[in-house]
Amino acid sequence: MKIESLVERARRLKEKGLTTEEIADELNVSFETAMWLLTRATESPPSDIYVEWRNLSKPSRLRLVAMAIADMVSESYSDVEVVVGIATSGIPLASMVAEELSAEFAIYYPRKMRGDVVKGGLLSENFAKVNGKQCVIVDDVISTGRTISEAIEVINANNGKVVCVAVMADKGGRVDLPVLSLLRITRI
Repeated sequence: MKIESLVERARRLKEKGLTTEEIADELNVSFETAMWLLTRATESPPSDIYVEWRNLSKPSRLRLVAMAIADMVSESYSDVEVVVGIATSGIPLASMVAEELSAEFAIYYPRKMRGDVVKGGLLSENFAKVNGKQCVIVDDVISTGRTISEAIEVINANNGKVVCVAVMADKGGRVDLPVLSLLRITRI
């Protein structure tokens, strides 16, 4: 995808009222890249990689990805009780991974900035509880690891135990747990 197309998509999302952080989530880019797409403050964009997932919008294709991720998880962790999906892009994948692992499903909503106010991340009360359970966090991409690290803190605070993180693509994110990924992306 050309940079101008991403700039246009970011502009349209901003016009719809999304914050820069939400635009970064929607486009699967870092916060810094989303900011650059909106402002073009410097001549060249920050170092980042854009990943297009539209070909996975068919549930049958996403199911195959979920099966592969569940297979990777089950190779090392046989006692997973809850799969925690990261809102928003990680939710469809996590629900399918949970089904494949015969585990319960929970949703984590990351912290968001609204103006100068930071709202902390939280676990949805409408789905499985993590208290006393072995958990796997599932998302589409790990970029910096910030969102995943925050989710780990919230799950730990709710007496859950995260055993690993599973993603479709790892863009080099750093967390203090094993990260299982279908793709590991490295900039040379």
